[in-house]
Amino acid sequence: MMDSVYLGVDAGSSSVKVCAFNFHGELLAKASRDTNIISKSLRSHEINLNDFWKKTAEAIREVSSQVKKIVSVSFSVACPTLVLLDKNNQPVTNGITYLDGRSEGFIQQTLGKDLNKVQALSCNSPSPSACWVGTLGWLQMQQPELMQKVHKVVLLNSFLSLKLGSKKAAIDPTQAAYSGAVVLSKAPKWSKELLQYWRFNHDILPPIYPCTSVVGQVDQTAAQETGLQVGTPIILGSADTAAAAFAVGLLDSETAFESTGTSGVITFCLEEPNFDHRFMNRYHIVPNQWLAHGAMSTTGGTFNWLNHAVWPEINDHEQLEEFSKASTPGANGLIYLPYLAGERSPIWDVNASGAWIGLRLNHNRDDMVRAAFEGTAYGLKQILTIANEKWGVVLDELLSVGGGSRSLLWTQIKADILQVEYSIAQTADAAAFGAAMVGATGAGFFCGINDPDLPIIKTEDMVFTPNKDKKIQEIYNKQFNIYDGLYPLLKETMYSLSNK
Repeated sequence: MMDSVYLGVDAGSSSVKVCAFNFHGELLAKASRDTNIISKSLRSHEINLNDFWKKTAEAIREVSSQVKKIVSVSFSVACPTLVLLDKNNQPVTNGITYLDGRSEGFIQQTLGKDLNKVQALSCNSPSPSACWVGTLGWLQMQQPELMQKVHKVVLLNSFLSLKLGSKKAAIDPTQAAYSGAVVLSKAPKWSKELLQYWRFNHDILPPIYPCTSVVGQVDQTAAQETGLQVGTPIILGSADTAAAAFAVGLLDSETAFESTGTSGVITFCLEEPNFDHRFMNRYHIVPNQWLAHGAMSTTGGTFNWLNHAVWPEINDHEQLEEFSKASTPGANGLIYLPYLAGERSPIWDVNASGAWIGLRLNHNRDDMVRAAFEGTAYGLKQILTIANEKWGVVLDELLSVGGGSRSLLWTQIKADILQVEYSIAQTADAAAFGAAMVGATGAGFFCGINDPDLPIIKTEDMVFTPNKDKKIQEIYNKQFNIYDGLYPLLKETMYSLSNK
């Protein structure tokens, strides 16, 4: 058992990472491949599923060539990513990502006066990223010929498990929670009351299985593509932020953690189903607990956008940090709104758009970049404010995981604006770690998800202490108050621009 290797596949919207861990939670090998989001319009954001699988298989093969005795494989995935399959488990169209907002108007119109009722039952805002059955209803109306080809709808982890050799289409509770078709305060099962609003063949919905379920074994074809051994157990896994919560051992309602990749999320653990609709709420991997995510859509995505679309000649995140250092706290009075793909928490508006507010001739690129780092932190502060008002949560410290946690300047800015001590996980790949340990548990190498031998992610010795300089605090508090009031003022303008 001690020399067993557990594989965690973290399938995100901007990359797929494959990590191998041992019994003690030590990272043995890692490979990644960049993935592309196909953005055909302001609200259309898809992925090419066959290309995604090809890159996943390549990354798995790279890792499997470096380590032996891989005894399980499991997944953490960007959620929701809708995958429509035919009878041969082949995609009939691109995967529809959580950033896609095309069905927003249809969902709102369909629910009409019952919107609040549905929100109360599902415990999430009825939007495309938290009510994906509404997207299926929209597809049924827009493309009925496409929906006739659909035999099953699954999420990204089930798609990848099927490609590895599973014969069983399934969905885990952490992602069923974002369907808009389960009553979150109860056990995870499809709700006839919630499904009545959506006109599509409900038989295409897969059964809901626990995250630790063994859904199949690696077959001969997948073994040749990935280098895995035939017969290796395939475990269903979960959504990425749920996997990260499992990885850091989040079981306490008095603590939280931040995951930062393309999106930025602060996650709280709930021991009772006491939800706030401004958050994304779901089942925990741990039974009889729930997770509340203050989920912003494009925090890290902002800097990928700056590197690739605004200043492509730079294409270097570290250079963005250098620009920011050349500015000052408060970005010389400039404020950035990070709504590049609409926004989830806390405003829930697919029509929201990004902006720099306050631009003058005295501003330069340094100020614009600094404002971007600060603007994403102001959004996180809104989330902490809601958690304090709703659950009385007062944080002294916050663990940061994910690729964005490696940005030292950004982490320090967040510590200063949130006035919370930040620590960083030793591995940035918390979601892959959580997936690997869920897989190891499902394959029987641990006694269960509460096994005391299950490792959790350790933190670096480095700590980011919030700046107590009163002048800097005053600047950030002033800027935050302005930021907090901007969306209500600009909402109608954003809507008009998004509908051009």
